[in-house]
Amino acid sequence: MALLLLCAAQAMLIIDVVVVNVAIPAIRADLGIPDARLVLTSIAYTLTFGSLLIVFGRAGDLLGRLRLFGYGLTLFTLASLATGCAQTEWQLLAARAVQGVGAAMAAPAALALLTTTFPEGPRRNRALGWWAAAGSAGAIGGQLLGGLITSTLGWRWIFLINVPVGVAAVLAARRYLVETRVPRRAPLDLRGAALLVSGLAAAILALTGCPVLAVPAAILLALFVLVERRHPEPIVDGRLVSRATVLLAVNAGTLGAALFFTTMYLQVVLGYPAVLVGLAFAPVTLVVLVVSPRAAALVDRYGTRPLLAAGFVLLAAGMLLLARMPAGGSYLRDVLGPLLLLAAGSGLSYAPTFVAGTAGVPDERQGVASGLLNSAQELGSAAGLALLGALAAAAAAGNGLTHGYRAGLLVAAGSVLACLFLIRGLPSRRLAPSRG
Repeated sequence: MALLLLCAAQAMLIIDVVVVNVAIPAIRADLGIPDARLVLTSIAYTLTFGSLLIVFGRAGDLLGRLRLFGYGLTLFTLASLATGCAQTEWQLLAARAVQGVGAAMAAPAALALLTTTFPEGPRRNRALGWWAAAGSAGAIGGQLLGGLITSTLGWRWIFLINVPVGVAAVLAARRYLVETRVPRRAPLDLRGAALLVSGLAAAILALTGCPVLAVPAAILLALFVLVERRHPEPIVDGRLVSRATVLLAVNAGTLGAALFFTTMYLQVVLGYPAVLVGLAFAPVTLVVLVVSPRAAALVDRYGTRPLLAAGFVLLAAGMLLLARMPAGGSYLRDVLGPLLLLAAGSGLSYAPTFVAGTAGVPDERQGVASGLLNSAQELGSAAGLALLGALAAAAAAGNGLTHGYRAGLLVAAGSVLACLFLIRGLPSRRLAPSRG
């Protein structure tokens, strides 16, 4: 029940990152939001979510993960209600931002509760497999869910549906979860927290349309590193920033961009309506749900390195095949096969990445380690879409959309293959099966 609850919460939080994309035209028509500010509907959530993950992860280590998980889910649920009832643009954006704060409180606490509830080894690996499946399926299936709900019940219900789910999760958490915090008296480094949150927020805004903030982001994050080096209890222990963190960021960024290009290809080039686009991704969600838990179990036998290598090769193969999408193509001939390769690659690589990123981390640091992994996923997605999207737009100018998508997908595939050199440096040890 603990695993089911934590995975359901993770899926709900991740779905809200992407579910709004399909509903944006309906939101624009209902609230009269200008096209230039429509992107803020997504950015408002991503900004607070991505910038606060690490700080709230550390806060959970110090103050209590179960407490922060419950507070975060409650805030997220109330903000979802406010978002669904919004009557003006500012109400919608403010509620979305508060949703992101609640999600940032709950997500690292949930992963830390999972990694401290299940001891390191096969049991934790299997739990992380389901966790990764829930997150990946939520990120991909969110488009399907958004399209179906918007077409049948209206855009407000993509947020209102969180209310009964959130209430049930809060009540279930009180019954099935136990506090796993290691008692510590160290205070939270507020100065470092302020610099980290400001730096990450500026970085996210720079990646999502305000490049002028790139320099302030770099300065703030550099100051954060200097402050942390002198603090006796830093928010982020440098030893926690691992190869797994980088691999997760590249994985999330390139996969997110590839799925975005595929969505645009189906909608703009082939003329599919939103519901059909959502249904086109249903097989991907199914494959991820099947492969990811199995991949986590295989870690016990083969270790993380072979599975990560296989997963990244499949991701690159899917992107290279998608780069061949012609202007007069079809879903079955040109899209479905590569999408299934992406799904298999994602399923094989996500769980081993989380296993590698949390292995060997002491319990009192699991919260901030979880925050780092979640933050890498969010920032990687934003960076990948911003950089590869800009490249695709430049390549498409005067050459057509498919040419632009091809350029973005080829660079994404190259980035994924380059990660094989990072994977070679990961520990190759296998985990002994648990007794009993």
